Amino acid sequence: MKTTRDTYFNSIKYYALCIMNYALIVLALQGCRKMEIDTAQWKEIVQSNYLVDTVDIYHEWDLLQTRALTIKADLDDPDLERVQILNGNPYETEGVEILTERFVKNGQTVNPIFHVPFVERDYYAAAVTAQGQYTVVPFNSSNVASFANNSKAVATGVLNRPIYQTYTYLFEEDFPLPGDFDFNDVVLRISQQAVNDSTLKLKVTLSAVGAAKQVGGAIRMPNIPYDMVKRVAIEEGIRFDETLTTNRYYIDNDKVYVSGRDGSTVINLFDDAHWSLLPKEEYGQVVRMFYNTRKFEVKNESTKVPEQSRTYIIYLKSGLAASYLELPDIDPFIIVNNNGLCTEVHTYKYKYDEAIWHYTNGPSAEDDHVPWALLIPDGQFHYPVEAMFIGRYRNGESTGAYSRSNHSFGEWGRDHDKARDWWLYDYASKAQVY
Repeated sequence: MKTTRDTYFNSIKYYALCIMNYALIVLALQGCRKMEIDTAQWKEIVQSNYLVDTVDIYHEWDLLQTRALTIKADLDDPDLERVQILNGNPYETEGVEILTERFVKNGQTVNPIFHVPFVERDYYAAAVTAQGQYTVVPFNSSNVASFANNSKAVATGVLNRPIYQTYTYLFEEDFPLPGDFDFNDVVLRISQQAVNDSTLKLKVTLSAVGAAKQVGGAIRMPNIPYDMVKRVAIEEGIRFDETLTTNRYYIDNDKVYVSGRDGSTVINLFDDAHWSLLPKEEYGQVVRMFYNTRKFEVKNESTKVPEQSRTYIIYLKSGLAASYLELPDIDPFIIVNNNGLCTEVHTYKYKYDEAIWHYTNGPSAEDDHVPWALLIPDGQFHYPVEAMFIGRYRNGESTGAYSRSNHSFGEWGRDHDKARDWWLYDYASKAQVY
């Protein structure tokens, strides 16, 4: 039996599809991939049915702030290799993350600029030798860290080895149509590491697929021109969907990386997210269920499967320093076919940056100020279960997985300066997240 919620979203999609069908007729006549639609009417549909009834028009949907700290690499050790900024003391805490790092020689001073969530507070500097030995100090009141004669420096004891920070990326498959906004149609977790100044490593984990149709995935590297890459290797040896038996549809080749429309490097993740988690066919068709988006299994509908990870090693030509390439600058996106129109779903920062496909008229005509994809600065973020709003605020009522008063997604949507900690697990409705 369909719920009221199902009926609500079906009516929205029906209205939206009517406009989209008209657009596709125009496309057929003109032979172009742009969305030629009545933008005023389209904005009305989106704004009338988005999660938040009054969206902050100045919203960038960004949970990160920029920080700049100074590290004096005065360890006086000939084996000093790099310095790092950490979000905790690894001699005291497990799971401490490396926020940024620089390759240095003893005596150098560096001023890294990096990004952290608004909820971050305390930072530590680490001096790391070529043998992997850590010396850790806190930053002082002037945001400077020095290892020389620092009474608080720690170089011995039990070290909980820090890990590189991981972000979670959440995608809705229906763009540009209104969706159910559970933001679990594809869930990626991504970390980035500079192996040395000419080698960058990206670890990509496909955690969940709550989509009903085929979805492709890729990562555009806006700050890495295609011509500046020597090669890209996959540490595990095969792509996510290496064994896919059908022809590739969204990225029409088998290369690990391709040149984007703007000349940047685009990492080819997968052409079929479902196959990447569970390579299974029935009656000649890829099996498509909800993977890791329900807490219970339903035959032929939903199941739990192991996450899948791939590590991409990007070898750069001289002229680019890998440690200066920041994780928040990458552009993961999914590719979907909505009613015959191939579209890309990016985070709001890159919402209309066409990486591979040409399909929009640009933000000046179509921007509706709302995202279909989110960057969450937490590698363990608990995304909503299937068909549960991530957080809804309409007509004074707050509902959904993240709807705690003063800490809700909806309040953040209404005012970008409020509830910027809504994504913390402490504020989740535990029954409504995975």
